[in-house]
Amino acid sequence: MAFPAASARARHDRTGYIDEKSHSVRPGRTKSLYILALVSLISLMCYYDRFLVAIVTQAIKAELHLSDGEVGLLSGIAFALVYSLLAVPIARFSDAGRRVGVLSVALLVWSGMTALCGAATSFPMLLLARLGVGVGEAGGNPTMHALISETFERRWRGTALSAVVVVGGLGFMAASSIGGWIVDHWGWRAAFYAGAIPGPLLALLLRFTVREPAMSAPNARHDSLVCASRTLMKRRAFCLLSFGIATCAIGSFAMLSWTPAFLMRHYHITAAQVGSGYGLTMGVSTVAAMLVGGVLADTLSRRDARWSLWLPAVSYALALPFTIAFLFESNLTAALLLVVPMTFAGGLATPPAYALVQSLSGPRLRATGSALFLLLTNLIGMGVGPSLTGWLSDLFAPTLGANALRAAMLVAVLSYLIGAVLMFRGSRTLIDDIETAERH
Repeated sequence: MAFPAASARARHDRTGYIDEKSHSVRPGRTKSLYILALVSLISLMCYYDRFLVAIVTQAIKAELHLSDGEVGLLSGIAFALVYSLLAVPIARFSDAGRRVGVLSVALLVWSGMTALCGAATSFPMLLLARLGVGVGEAGGNPTMHALISETFERRWRGTALSAVVVVGGLGFMAASSIGGWIVDHWGWRAAFYAGAIPGPLLALLLRFTVREPAMSAPNARHDSLVCASRTLMKRRAFCLLSFGIATCAIGSFAMLSWTPAFLMRHYHITAAQVGSGYGLTMGVSTVAAMLVGGVLADTLSRRDARWSLWLPAVSYALALPFTIAFLFESNLTAALLLVVPMTFAGGLATPPAYALVQSLSGPRLRATGSALFLLLTNLIGMGVGPSLTGWLSDLFAPTLGANALRAAMLVAVLSYLIGAVLMFRGSRTLIDDIETAERH
């Protein structure tokens, strides 16, 4: 799909065009599509490096003799604390006109730390390396979203961001399928090394082929971190969207982190089989959901802006029954078929949520708004979901035995209903909050 680079509101200059509503200078169409492609590839590596732990869980447990609780820390609260808490201050630094530079350095850091994960010989070493991945990725998604939002105008923003998220979904699929194959043939360490290799090349391409977005008077107002965060949280729709998605993310991160291990334990299959079965099915469903979610959100929100919040709420409400059916299915083939509607329904929420965060943040606070949103989403969702599931699995094991992990995952996904209710409530002030963000 070719995204229009300008509209009736824009006036052209020699390097692109100036959007008179947001006062930002945007690149021309060809350059915009190049930036979109490059950022999408960076997003792919971000998700591969982040979610690779899920497919190597069983191999790491066997070699390093870890419990489910310790594995939960690797993808849960320990990673989420570093990733989430650093994301907001890094985003404020990025919003001061350093988005390309911040993203380039962040990519180098998380790629290097991914390589160190492969070199770890003990749980403390692996945990420290995972924390390092979190440090690098703290400068990733918020800056990517802000860069894309400055490249594409509002009416195409959801579709453009969905493209970034779609390719990110391919990164998860690559972690499951390619990573699983590497684990079975060369071991879990090689899977981490493979994820680290493309990072430096992409970082160099970004740094030397993409210019910092030019905005009118970018330093005219640069509020403190506390002031900027307070401004965003006063917008009721932003607050309820953030806490709603964060609550739902408890279940979604639990499923992302533990489903491969669940399948290996209950159906007695290998990492490569999980990758070729679940990984590919989940990846294709995610890609389809991201494509449909972005376009559907842009289409519906032109009729009623509240669909930007209604769609994520409906998405998670629909995903819950399919997820419960998946957890209790005894046949592997039937379980993999249930992955399609389960993943597709939940995946519809992501593009409209990311695009709405940008609209509710306004041009001055794009990276900060994205980072604050991800702070809550990852601290609550990524922090609680995998760790809680691992802890509950250990707790349930003496009485439930082989069904302990299933019961723990079931508890986590009940969060979908609570999050959906919060998002529906946020739609009451959505239109006014977007207008306030555009004025400031």
